[in-house]
Amino acid sequence: MFSFLKKSSIDDKLRKDLFDFLAEMEKNLEFFYVMDQRQFITHGFLTDTWPMVREIDVIKRHQTILDYAKATLDFNQSLKAHREYEAWYVGDTNNKTPENAKKLHAMKHDLDVKLKAMEAVIILAGQDLEKEMLQLGLLKA
Repeated sequence: MFSFLKKSSIDDKLRKDLFDFLAEMEKNLEFFYVMDQRQFITHGFLTDTWPMVREIDVIKRHQTILDYAKATLDFNQSLKAHREYEAWYVGDTNNKTPENAKKLHAMKHDLDVKLKAMEAVIILAGQDLEKEMLQLGLLKA
C-alpha cells in the first residue's frame, strides 16, 4: 500500500512539473511576441521550472527541449551582461568612448539576433513536450 502511495505522489509531482514547464513555455512564447512586436526587449525569459524538470527522462530525450533550455538561459545571461555594461557605460562620461559605444551596440545586436531565434526554439520544444504529455496520458488530443 505504501509503495502505491509513493508511486502516486511521484506521478503527481511529475504531472505538476511537466504542466508547469509547459505553462512556462507558453508564457515565454507570449513574452517573445510582445517583445518582437514592440521591437523592445523588456525582460528575460522564465526559467524557474527548468531545474525541476531537467533530469526527467521525457525531457532529456528531446534535443529541442534541451536547446530551448540552453537558449533561454543564454538569452537571460546575455541580457544581464548587456544591462550591466549599459549601466556602466552611462554611469560615467569617461566611459562614453567610441570603442565602448561600438561594444554596447554589438551586444544589443547580438541580443536582438538571439531574440529572433527564440520563436522557433520555443515552438519546437513545446510541440515535443506536448507530444510526450499526450503519450503519457496527461493531455487529450
